[in-house]
Amino acid sequence: MLHFKIPTPRLPVRPYATEPDVGIIERLCMRCPISRSRMKLAAVGLAALLSAMGGWGKDGHAIVAQIAWDELSPEARGEIRTLLGDSGLAEVASWADMVRREPNYEWSAPLHYVNMPADADAYIHSRDCPEQGCVVSAIDHFSKILAERNNSPQDRGEALMFIVHFVGDIHQPLHGGRAEDRGGNSIEVTFLGESTNLHRVWDFGIIEAATDTPWPEQAKALESEITDQDRIAWLASVTPDNWIASAGRWAFESHRLAEQYAYTVHSGDELGQAYIDHCDPIVDVRLKQAGIRLASVLEACLVDQPRSDDSADGSTTNASEASPHSKASTPPPATSPAGS
Repeated sequence: MLHFKIPTPRLPVRPYATEPDVGIIERLCMRCPISRSRMKLAAVGLAALLSAMGGWGKDGHAIVAQIAWDELSPEARGEIRTLLGDSGLAEVASWADMVRREPNYEWSAPLHYVNMPADADAYIHSRDCPEQGCVVSAIDHFSKILAERNNSPQDRGEALMFIVHFVGDIHQPLHGGRAEDRGGNSIEVTFLGESTNLHRVWDFGIIEAATDTPWPEQAKALESEITDQDRIAWLASVTPDNWIASAGRWAFESHRLAEQYAYTVHSGDELGQAYIDHCDPIVDVRLKQAGIRLASVLEACLVDQPRSDDSADGSTTNASEASPHSKASTPPPATSPAGS
């Protein structure tokens, strides 16, 4: 049985006097029959253990991951299988939500969203991404870790799981919402007769209420609607040499949609079928866009990057020596190159 140990954060939120408790991931993986000869991260069933979801909820994140998987080249799929073993992208899509409550990963909680002023006309990295980071800086940070083949399989595997989740998160409109209401979390509403808040309505309320179809079938249905013209339009925002700029554009798309659709309600409002019918098409488009763009990010990181043995002089550099802070278990800096 593989004893999977979460690495100690190299830049923890607070210093640890002793080795931190490895927590639920280790306890889960100790029960998973995994070959030591393959560096598998064993995230099978993680989504089923989640009690509090962010982003799109379990089904939404799985839909995004499945759309991305079906778009990937055989080479990219092979790289992912090497890092994740038997766990597919959809199975690990909610891993980041799970570990955010673990002591070793508390620093990752602010990385699921970014807030912008209500009247913002663009994403401005220096204004909108605080010192502790945001979903934009997180996508940039973990994409670089995944792309660097000299990083350990465990670091790259964790980076992969973060990317799968965060690209989904950044396409949820209220993950680009306003700071004053915590992305809609402070707006109490009644949704189909149940007391909740606006953020939760967009996380999973609309998805679950719009259909009782299982998520794999939802993913197939959404995929069938994607045209080549859609792919061209949605990938125009992708600039692999500047993930801050790419993710910043996606975040601003979410912000505009939040202002146009989500923030049309106020605390105390009762939301019913009319609201679902009005907003569900937006949810569908964002899930499709997230899947297509996630596939593009993964292709860029896993396939388009040169291997270390392909370098001009044949030399290799140990990633931990060249960049000691570029590890999956460290919080990403918010001070990445500016972009909008």
